[in-house]
Amino acid sequence: MTNKVIGFISPEPDAFQSGAMVTDENRRIIYANTYFSYELNWDLETLVGKSSDDLFTYASKIFFESYLMPTLLHDKKCEEMQLTLYDGNGKRIPILVSTKIDEKGHIYWVFFNASKRDKLYEELINVRRELEAQAKILISMASTDELTGLMNRREINLRAPELINQAKRYKNTISLLMVDIDHFKKVNDSFGHVQGDKLLNELGLRLQAFGRQTDLIARFGGEEFIILLPDTDKVGTKLFAAQLHELMSEIKINNTSVTISIGVTISDGSLNLDNLTKQADSALYMAKSTGRNRTVFYQDT
Repeated sequence: MTNKVIGFISPEPDAFQSGAMVTDENRRIIYANTYFSYELNWDLETLVGKSSDDLFTYASKIFFESYLMPTLLHDKKCEEMQLTLYDGNGKRIPILVSTKIDEKGHIYWVFFNASKRDKLYEELINVRRELEAQAKILISMASTDELTGLMNRREINLRAPELINQAKRYKNTISLLMVDIDHFKKVNDSFGHVQGDKLLNELGLRLQAFGRQTDLIARFGGEEFIILLPDTDKVGTKLFAAQLHELMSEIKINNTSVTISIGVTISDGSLNLDNLTKQADSALYMAKSTGRNRTVFYQDT
């Protein structure tokens, strides 16, 4: 046996887990099921006769007028729209709404409390943010030297070819510097590896602050660092190296200034990173073997 609603007379209390409401052509509520009572804290006798506008927040009423109602008039139905209404205690409740309109202008509403869905959605958003943050950390760990904060050898091997290709494409010069801390082994032997790590960290911080945004600066291994200066000729590179010597001398170990040796090569982009590195390393060896604390250009050897 089926129950029928005739003239929108409320049926016996039901157990539907969804709200059902009917409004007339003036948007006056002429039927609401018991979901409004046990789920939304509305007194049905008070609710019936109200305007449906009284149930919704200001933003939802704007959405109803600007989108939901035009869709209803055009398509005669509108499915799965999210609105916010007030329950009988004035609490804002997100709801998922489907509506249908008949030829008399009666609107038939079916909706579900979307609070749990919104909570789940928020949790999923938070999980996504956490995963994105973790992914950024993992990407950073894969590309960054943990001790100095500079890019690592793997990362500069990935990024340097594009910089070199740009120099070749636009017929610009590019300089590569190999930087080595003088007597670094003595620092570790005399003051311990903790002090050696502090020195590497301090040098890394200074290189980060000193380098231009377009430069590539990396810890190449041990106490060696590599710097790629795009669009920089020999004059500019000499100035850069001189300033670098001065900057590093500000670091003190047992009241003694730290010194560095620098090997440099300059190219028009015709050499790859491996060849540039070998040339700069050869110049660095010359700088160290001729007294350290100096810059030697491969082209001058």
